[in-house]
Amino acid sequence: MSEVIESLAHEGGTVLVTALATGLVGAARGLPRLWRREGTEERMAAELERSARELADAQPESHDAGARVAVVWETRLRDLLLSDPAARDELQQLLTEIRREHPRVATATTQHITASAPNSTAQGVIGGSIHNHAPAAPPGLGARPSSDTQA
Repeated sequence: MSEVIESLAHEGGTVLVTALATGLVGAARGLPRLWRREGTEERMAAELERSARELADAQPESHDAGARVAVVWETRLRDLLLSDPAARDELQQLLTEIRREHPRVATATTQHITASAPNSTAQGVIGGSIHNHAPAAPPGLGARPSSDTQA
């Protein structure tokens, strides 16, 4: 499977859920049109409404509903892009239009980093820099013995 299709399907699912979760259901209304050649445009419109209701009914602090809905739409979009390559340009245009008209629907990137070994360090950055500053050495470590110390 093409990385372009994977990336676009993931981006589409993320943008769609962000729009729905922030109450911008109207911004996503053009999405079901992508399924018109497959004859399932009405079914996808109903699924879009169902997803919007699911997100609206979810607890504000719960990210489970958003993640679940995003995966569902990512899968739907991936399947569509694989069966209808012409939909790729349409989806890209729709995502560009949604972002342009609704700036708060910018794609967010999440990074999870885990360091589990003793004394391990994990770092990550998205669109920025990492600056490491070594801690001061504890007294007695790394210091040279003075010349007046007898061995």
